[in-house]
Amino acid sequence: MTTPRPVRYRCEISSRLALESGAVVTARLLELSEHGAFVEEVGPLGDVQLEERATLTLPMPGGAPFSAQVRFCRFGRSRVELKSRHAEHLSVTVRGLGLEFDLVDHDELERLRDFLDLIDSR
Repeated sequence: MTTPRPVRYRCEISSRLALESGAVVTARLLELSEHGAFVEEVGPLGDVQLEERATLTLPMPGGAPFSAQVRFCRFGRSRVELKSRHAEHLSVTVRGLGLEFDLVDHDELERLRDFLDLIDSR
């Protein structure tokens, strides 16, 4: 029997990735789940290879930022909603990278779950 895939929440959150190369990149996080995230490809992320590691930092409401070790696990695409007063439900496809969380301690995972509940309720 296979384990169900965790729910992915669409969002647009400015995040920071500290790469193994020492570069620190600000990237737009487009999807978030208990197991990982998907970020839009920008600048130095175009040179990242699968299985490379980084540290992802996300702002959290009312507290310290969430920080986790991640592994780049896939290249892909996601949709981004465009805001326009002339059209509704306008979106474009952007290239990005899937991130899988490495070990996240229990307290940080609970903070992440609370944040996902907040995203889900909006």
